[in-house]
Amino acid sequence: MELDKISVQVRPRNPYEAIDLGCVMARQWYLPMLALWLAWALPVMGISYLIFYEQPWWALLLVWWLKPLFESLQLHYISEKLFNDDLSWKTVLPRSHKILFRNLFSKLITRRLAFARSFDMPVGELEGLKSTSRRKRLNTMHRDGNAAGFWLTMIGNGIETTFVLAVFSVAWLFIPMQMSIDFELQKLLDSALLFPVITASGFLAMTLVSPFYVTAGFMLYINRRTWLEAWDVELSFRQLTSKHQALTGTVSVILALLIMVSLAATPTPGYANNVDVVNDPELSRNQIIEILEGEDYQNWQSEQAWRFKKADQEDDSSHWYDDALENFIDWLRGLKDRSTPPGDHAAIILMLLEGLLWIALAAFIGYLIYRYRHIIVPRFDSLASPAAQPTGKIFGLELSKNAFDGKVIETASDYWQQGQRREALSHMYRAALSYLVYERKLRLQSSQTEQECMRLCMVTEPEFRSRYFSTLTRHWINLAYAHQVLSDDDFFRLCEQWDQFSTPGQGVHHD
Repeated sequence: MELDKISVQVRPRNPYEAIDLGCVMARQWYLPMLALWLAWALPVMGISYLIFYEQPWWALLLVWWLKPLFESLQLHYISEKLFNDDLSWKTVLPRSHKILFRNLFSKLITRRLAFARSFDMPVGELEGLKSTSRRKRLNTMHRDGNAAGFWLTMIGNGIETTFVLAVFSVAWLFIPMQMSIDFELQKLLDSALLFPVITASGFLAMTLVSPFYVTAGFMLYINRRTWLEAWDVELSFRQLTSKHQALTGTVSVILALLIMVSLAATPTPGYANNVDVVNDPELSRNQIIEILEGEDYQNWQSEQAWRFKKADQEDDSSHWYDDALENFIDWLRGLKDRSTPPGDHAAIILMLLEGLLWIALAAFIGYLIYRYRHIIVPRFDSLASPAAQPTGKIFGLELSKNAFDGKVIETASDYWQQGQRREALSHMYRAALSYLVYERKLRLQSSQTEQECMRLCMVTEPEFRSRYFSTLTRHWINLAYAHQVLSDDDFFRLCEQWDQFSTPGQGVHHD
């Protein structure tokens, strides 16, 4: 994947911000995506409508079921368009039959009713994963962003349904108020125009919503991979490498020769005699054990779960299911003792089957609630327990309440004027972390990385504060790890916005 050619800014985003970016991209590429959809969906709709002329809603149901096939064409187009702005939809159309029938069973059977279909589709379509590999990959992707993918599907379906209802509402508005119409639901259902109108409006709704649904799900996928694989850091390293490669040439060769000559001519003292080499295995083993027993490796967590009682803790009293079984047997005996005509035995059997079906339905609904409980009630697992104490040190930076006093910008500017770029940005970054931990009560752990701290700030803090901290974090990562110094304008812009970042009245505090 050529990240250098990507046409959007690569950075970690909130899932719903990624959906918003996908909608912007869909507006930009709306007509080509509509053309790819209609190239196959419109003939299928026309042929199925002719086949099911008397019951046209079957044609609409068929097109609805085949939506993943048509959406895969749009997905391949935007995935290539994202890295090649000159791509035309006509280049995708000749190989559309191969794209349509790829992973056909998964698209129409196993994954057809997935709650986050547009979020899951790139794993099979673009990465080409199947079976166990696909399942493991989806489990990794669903750890964050699956709730947004679920709501994206629900809102997309809701918009399509609202569009169909709006068609009938508009038709009702054109009826003059002076006309007295006796509205009866049965007459509406018996109307010859009802199902053709539903079919046409439903197909139009799916056509209009599909580009937004596919592109928003694809950007959720891209955003999740950016979080997992640090695409923004990788892209920064690639840009840095390109700059260094552009400077290679005669000047670099001459400088290298001069350095080699100067090193060869300069006598270097030997430091090997001053180094104490420890060859005692027992002493090394004790040092390793002492380090492993330190605070950095003692990360304890407590979990709570339901467990069955042991057999020796149970009493000899009868269980609830014993009474339920006896009551059920007595009920069956009562049915047998009744004077039931021979023809009514079938009704009793049907009644029992109906009861079993209701039990199976309730069990299935309970399973769905348990299976997707993290979607219905979102949880932020990255938040620590309320009793957790603020960390005093994180990735080598000492945090304290005095680090964000009124002299933060003054001290950082002094460092910057003296040419100590790293110290200036480090002072501001440490002050921002201290402010978030001690003033905003952001629960950070010493084991978290810069990206995890930025992500937690984006979730819990207001938009301006999270945006400022994200910008500061990216500049700090580029300077600390890629040795890429930010410009004077960027630094002074951070200084100007510091007061607004550290003002307690900005936004609403989140615990």
